[in-house]
Amino acid sequence: MKSLINEKIVKFLDIKYCDLWGRLRHVTLPIERLADAVKHGVGFDSSSVAGFGKVEGSDMILKPDLDSAFVEPFASEPTVSCFAEIYDPRTGRRYEHDPRYILEKAVAAVKEATGCDEVMCLTEFEFYLFNSAEFWTDESGAVYRVETDELRHDDQSGVALFKGSAYHVAPPFDRSSDSRSELVRLLAGCGIDVKYHHHEGGRFAQVEIEPVFLPAMKAGDSVILTKYLVRNLAFRQGKSATFMPKPIYNEPGSGMHLHQYLVKDGVSLFGDAKGVARLSKLALNYIGGIIEHIPSLCALTNASTNSYCRLVPGYEAPTEAFFSIANRTAAIRVPGYIQDVNKMAIEFRLPDATANPYLGLAAILLAGLDGIKRQVDPGLPLSGRGGTTEIRSRSKPVPMSLAEALEELRRDNKYLVAPGVFTEETIAKWIGLKLLEVEAINRRPHPWEFNLYYGC
Repeated sequence: MKSLINEKIVKFLDIKYCDLWGRLRHVTLPIERLADAVKHGVGFDSSSVAGFGKVEGSDMILKPDLDSAFVEPFASEPTVSCFAEIYDPRTGRRYEHDPRYILEKAVAAVKEATGCDEVMCLTEFEFYLFNSAEFWTDESGAVYRVETDELRHDDQSGVALFKGSAYHVAPPFDRSSDSRSELVRLLAGCGIDVKYHHHEGGRFAQVEIEPVFLPAMKAGDSVILTKYLVRNLAFRQGKSATFMPKPIYNEPGSGMHLHQYLVKDGVSLFGDAKGVARLSKLALNYIGGIIEHIPSLCALTNASTNSYCRLVPGYEAPTEAFFSIANRTAAIRVPGYIQDVNKMAIEFRLPDATANPYLGLAAILLAGLDGIKRQVDPGLPLSGRGGTTEIRSRSKPVPMSLAEALEELRRDNKYLVAPGVFTEETIAKWIGLKLLEVEAINRRPHPWEFNLYYGC
């Protein structure tokens, strides 16, 4: 932090945190207030933050986590940003509903139970990049419309995208390659290195950025930061970016696949050359825990009504809870390209970016930990495309709606609460907030209902 201040002649400190939904918030201080902020923190009204305090006891404190500091790329004045730790001034302790603290406790629980040095995570970022996005609703109407250079009806350039998958298409069909390279540079400046970027399968400018493996806490921060950088860069370029799981009908949805493994002394604890699918017993039990808890996990990892427009048969998004090798329709995929068992990882393909990344990551880790503690056997890896009769008969279905997932979370949350990571109150707050979204959607007529029922 001191080196950043000295090198950049910093004028401001920007402290970032997210609410229970996972939406980014911030407060900016003159750099002269740094020492006081570190010692005493910065007070804020938590009753104005979704899922936090009540008006009658709303005072909370933000303390800068200087280990997370980076140079703010979008401020006109020299600014250093960092994430915050949230404290309750009445107890002097960390705030139990702070999503970042919840992930911190989950990582600690996994380390204590398994003896691993670190939990390593890699989150893939899929999103659509539009020229414009228009949407509004009122009592008598509902409209949404998106536009992109890559697929315009009035395009006369001769290089509009052809029908079929747009996966890895090259320029000039891919119109955002240079923009993504600029994004990679911005991410590197914030301490997030990237493996590659490319055009994804969606024809309306769907793209992907894939970072390298990061420790779980930094991976949670990287989700918040990547979304922040993507949106700000798009805004500067006159574009509009969305991480919605399914913004375009009949085109591929956007997930946030999570690759993960536990590491000790630089070696993955998930690998065993003689194990099933070259997986250790620890890894198999970890997979078993996730598969067993998938119905309730979805309430945290697929946290929007729109999430379940993506989790439908016919695309690569999983619709059944099973694990498989090199199978992109499986809920958990064992990548076929990993040659070294010392680097073995698994990929959980259900999550999307509507999740609060800290809560989603924490819940996944605790589901895996529960599987390890109870030695849950996931069985043998299945082969075949998800959605087929054979796979359905040998696996459990993924929830079909957010309401269904929330009910599963209400029923199945002991694995989150028992280790002392989530509290029952945090889960109740989450379910309450999300049920409001379900109700808001259910009470409004859908435009397609007019096609179906107007003339009934």
